[in-house]
Amino acid sequence: MSKTIIVAADVSKGYADFLIGDSDKKTLVEPFQLDDNKAGHTRLREQIVLLQQTYKPVRILLVVESTGGYEDNWLRMVKQPALSGFVESYRLNAKITHHEYRVQKRNSISDGISTLTIAHHVAKNLENFSPREIVVDPRYAPARNLIRHITSLDQDCTGHKNSLQKLLYQYLPSLVPFVPKNWSRYFLQMLATYGSKRSIQLAAAHGLKQIKRVPKGKASELHRALREGIDMKETPPMVVLAIQSKARHILMLQEEIDALEKQLCQMAPVSEKQVAQLCSIGGMGRVTATILLCFIEDVDRFDSAKAMAAFFGVQPRVKISGDGSVKIGMSKQGNGIVRRMSYLLAFRSLGQEPYLKSIYAKFRQKGMTHDGALGVLMHKLLRIMYGMLKNGSNFDAGVDQLNQITPRANEETKEVKLLVKADLTRRFQPRSQDAPISNRQRRKRKKDQESQAATVAESTGSS
Repeated sequence: MSKTIIVAADVSKGYADFLIGDSDKKTLVEPFQLDDNKAGHTRLREQIVLLQQTYKPVRILLVVESTGGYEDNWLRMVKQPALSGFVESYRLNAKITHHEYRVQKRNSISDGISTLTIAHHVAKNLENFSPREIVVDPRYAPARNLIRHITSLDQDCTGHKNSLQKLLYQYLPSLVPFVPKNWSRYFLQMLATYGSKRSIQLAAAHGLKQIKRVPKGKASELHRALREGIDMKETPPMVVLAIQSKARHILMLQEEIDALEKQLCQMAPVSEKQVAQLCSIGGMGRVTATILLCFIEDVDRFDSAKAMAAFFGVQPRVKISGDGSVKIGMSKQGNGIVRRMSYLLAFRSLGQEPYLKSIYAKFRQKGMTHDGALGVLMHKLLRIMYGMLKNGSNFDAGVDQLNQITPRANEETKEVKLLVKADLTRRFQPRSQDAPISNRQRRKRKKDQESQAATVAESTGSS
């Protein structure tokens, strides 16, 4: 037998379901289940070796559905010396499996059905499963795990800040205008130490001496605001406990995040030179640059800036069907952390990079929303970073502007331009008005014909 054998796996927490088939969609081994432990790995290894000896296949593929990390142990097992010489391992995007259920018309979904669906998908798309020329560096995986943990802590911290601000609005509204943009340490320490209107007002009258690094004059401003404000005279004791607890928790999270970010910058397997290059972009700090490089890895694994932007899901998605063209927006198919960092970077760069701010203003004038224009900047920033890392250069707005100039040959005539702009899908039949088309399509065709006729007339007159 000189066919390809497919070992399809649907991984769950602690175990996995397997089905073994061939490239003709024939089932060789009925579905079976193994635990994610040493005994289960040994049994799977024995089964794969038996397949190799029995069928003598051209290739053996282990394909598992991506489950956010539960599949890592099985993939690591296949890379051991006993199997790595003749077994290829692949991770399948869960979205592909989701759509494949509908393509294969699966009415019910179970672990066994999932493995069969995966096996059939691989069998009909074997050309898409080939060993990579560029091997993913395993050093980046631990760094990305730490980044995800830091992101989770940051989101948790943001949630506590929002709920604390709501408590202040309900019970201490006079303090809301004094909430610093970044929730300064002195303000959180004041809430954690006192918590109630009476305690804060009394401490402010004496200059908040127990709180470190209070801005000059801030204590008297707080005292006056609480004295003249509309706050409740007595803050409920249980609300005081909630305010103090949240303030302490935010302080703890901020300290933990700062410490982990410092360790990340020191330990991440990234080039200091590349970090410095990315930091030449206004608004880019060491933490942001390190995080982006941990996900970009080696820029040479991307064929172009467009490919890198698409990999992280910041390229636009356009749906063209029938009479209309609808721009759906950002594809968001890639890593969410990279998009999050790119969004924050785009927002910060508005105040520090005039060139990027001009791009933002240009699209705002076209009617695009704030977030939409920031999305354009996210795409632009990733393309700029690709060029910087590829060429080993710092950020230069002039270089990006030069790259946008399309070279035009002097010998090109207007007749050639018309041919270039022609719609090749209509090369066998020109558009006509007597087809049973919609009114929108009829108006569009009429407009295109008039525009083409005017261009041809202009070309004839100039010659």
